[in-house]
Amino acid sequence: MLTTKEEEFLIYWNIKRNENKLNPLFFIKGFTAGVLVGILIFFCMGLGWYKRANMVASSKLNPVVLFIALLLIAIFLSIFYNSFRFEQNEQAYQELLQKQKTFLSKN
Repeated sequence: MLTTKEEEFLIYWNIKRNENKLNPLFFIKGFTAGVLVGILIFFCMGLGWYKRANMVASSKLNPVVLFIALLLIAIFLSIFYNSFRFEQNEQAYQELLQKQKTFLSKN
């Protein structure tokens, strides 16, 4: 027997899974997480936490390259997060369908 929350999710995901897989909301969440990770990396470099990395970064890299690296990190995490959330929802949907099917076959 499915709970009301599970039934609501089945209805919701049945509609959403056929829409575009590239949900902008997931991209925004992933992009925000990517920017946060990039800022933390730059913060650690600014504190001089790892002296050798700080030396190499200040001597060979200019701020434009570091900004591009930050954007690439953010874009990668947004794509990864979007794909991860879609697959999680799809797996939960398939499991609930199987649960519903076994319950209906027993009755």
